[in-house]
Amino acid sequence: MGDSAQPARRSPWLAGSLVLAVAFAARLAALVVLDDPCGIEGKETSWDWGYEQAAIGQALARGEGFSDAFAKGTGSTGWSAPTFPALLALLIAIFDEIGRPLATALAVIQALVSAATCLALLALGRALLGPRLGLLSAWAWALHPGAIYYSVSLPWDSTFAACGITWFLAALAGRGSAVGAGGAARLGVGFGALLLVNPAPIALLPGVLVYWVRGQGLAAACRTAAAFGAAALIVASPWMARNALVLGSPGIRTNLGVELMVGNNDTAEGQFNGAVHPAYNAQELARYSALGEHAYAAECSARFRAWARANPGRFIELCGVRCARFWFGRSPFQGIPLGDGSRRARDWMGWIKWSLHAAIGLLALAGALLIRGGRPEVGLVRSVLVLFPLVYFVTHVFERYRLPIEPVMVLACVWGVLALVGGRRSVA
Repeated sequence: MGDSAQPARRSPWLAGSLVLAVAFAARLAALVVLDDPCGIEGKETSWDWGYEQAAIGQALARGEGFSDAFAKGTGSTGWSAPTFPALLALLIAIFDEIGRPLATALAVIQALVSAATCLALLALGRALLGPRLGLLSAWAWALHPGAIYYSVSLPWDSTFAACGITWFLAALAGRGSAVGAGGAARLGVGFGALLLVNPAPIALLPGVLVYWVRGQGLAAACRTAAAFGAAALIVASPWMARNALVLGSPGIRTNLGVELMVGNNDTAEGQFNGAVHPAYNAQELARYSALGEHAYAAECSARFRAWARANPGRFIELCGVRCARFWFGRSPFQGIPLGDGSRRARDWMGWIKWSLHAAIGLLALAGALLIRGGRPEVGLVRSVLVLFPLVYFVTHVFERYRLPIEPVMVLACVWGVLALVGGRRSVA
């Protein structure tokens, strides 16, 4: 009995190794075909290439500390979480400058991280309902054109955040909703590390708490949450203490007030508006430099609140526009917005990207509605789709902003199709 059971236990991970290999090969093939690793061609400065994360990485490599978010000598910053700029700084130190060799190395790293997300989906699907859901979701991610494209073309933390969120959810579901304090503390350590990549997953915490409450009751869930939160805080606290001491704000990132103002003003249309951002607007940059980052962000937050109170109907309208763009993308008949506020016409590749983006959004939402079952894990998946986008609904949206939860969306698509075709038995 024991000998025959052992291959059965190993087979999902043998299948996972094949998915991982195919996913990585597909991403390397895209890197060769596109011949523009992480969008480096034609980019002359760190800001042109990787915006604040690359600018901070270059400042770190120069020995100037975590600073200069806009590559304009503006001093210490908390505009980004520390992990990705630190990786860029390491690569700059290895390759001496931001150029094609560095961009190629980053693209290969991101391709590997994106491929590793397949293993996270394999584990998450198995923990939720069964091996079939995990394996099909892993294959869907391995061959997902958007995942392939962004992993080798986007110099940003999104690929790392997507992998981290999926592994966190897999570990969370794998331990079950009745996890004890020790298990919760170990989850908290991983979550704290994830926040140092990108703090956006903080939005998922209400769903995690509800998941625990459903599994073990309110009192026990509060004890579990306390252990989890303490461990996460211990991991993130050195960076938060640095920001408090240097910038006057303990936040992992310090720019939320600015993003609220940039997305909500008289010229706002729902996407990033470079015309009022300090990276592009000389008056805003002067104000940022005069006040300092924390005070400037607080002022921007106040400007947002005043504008929203004066224009409640327009604010609600913009939230609706951003919601639609998050899930289905910007209308294909409109130009593609660029970071500096300009636009370019959508070419045939842009039409394909939009079609895939809209299709995945529609199928994920439909899948979330089709998923059936009374287990707490069903609510956990739905909560990710509901909670994560909320901050973007009130700030601004690029289509790539949903990439950190795209693996969960792919899983929801697969889960929904299986539920529609054959019910629960088709999943397990």
